[in-house]
Amino acid sequence: MEDSPFYIGNYSQSGREDLEDLEFNEQVHAVGIGAFYGCPNLSRVVLNKNLNYIAPLAFAACPSLKEVVADSNIIAMAQNAFDQNSSQDHKGRDENRSQDHKAAALEPAQILLKNPSYKLEEGLLYNAKWRSILFAQDKNLAAIEFPKNTKSIGWYAFEGCASLQEVDLPPTVEWIGERAFSNCSGLKKFSLTKSVKQIEQAAFMNCSALEEFKIPKGTEEIAAFTFSGCKSLREIEIPLSVKTIREKAFEFCPSLEKVTVSKWCQIEDGAFDKGVAIHRL
Repeated sequence: MEDSPFYIGNYSQSGREDLEDLEFNEQVHAVGIGAFYGCPNLSRVVLNKNLNYIAPLAFAACPSLKEVVADSNIIAMAQNAFDQNSSQDHKGRDENRSQDHKAAALEPAQILLKNPSYKLEEGLLYNAKWRSILFAQDKNLAAIEFPKNTKSIGWYAFEGCASLQEVDLPPTVEWIGERAFSNCSGLKKFSLTKSVKQIEQAAFMNCSALEEFKIPKGTEEIAAFTFSGCKSLREIEIPLSVKTIREKAFEFCPSLEKVTVSKWCQIEDGAFDKGVAIHRL
């Protein structure tokens, strides 16, 4: 069923009418975007103990879905993973499919809070066992009170939180997931410490008010699209430890004029807009 033993690919199982009771085998670690989108008869899902990541719309528009059993290992799950009112048309699917049935009232917090490892703290859905923020319940929050000893920030965790202006990460955070702060259009200042070991792709995409950013020493890669669309970004401090800057990492950043990187750093095509001066050390 999987695209690989560990990952169920984007939309790979969508629209299947034969699926009713789904239980993942223990090899699966991630469920891709819309993987089971629009499966009309899917009524029960058991998420295995090794599953860590659930992408946007993974189980959306499944009108018969009434029960989800979750173990404690999920460290990143998009807030709309179980959106049963989704009517988006993906690859020609009937966008009214979910409206032909009575939508199931399934909210991610409602699903996960049945397991004592998950908590709702300061409006954040949090996996206390793995010290990971899954997402903010309220997209209008103006400040973040991080749970004690937060270790990771999941995929899409604060995506679209336009009222955020300043974020100070605690020194315990090691991982920032894909699109974790994308489309935070009011974000002007972001402070992090050297504890951060990995920032996934598009983590700050379209943060149009962000003016400066300091990447921690020891970072070896800047992922694709990380700062794409950061129109106000004029200063970026890239440590000499960075060995690779992926495609489109800084595309559509018109205020960025000059960057300094190691002479050993590999810069992929399109990583920067044309006209940005690259100074090698």
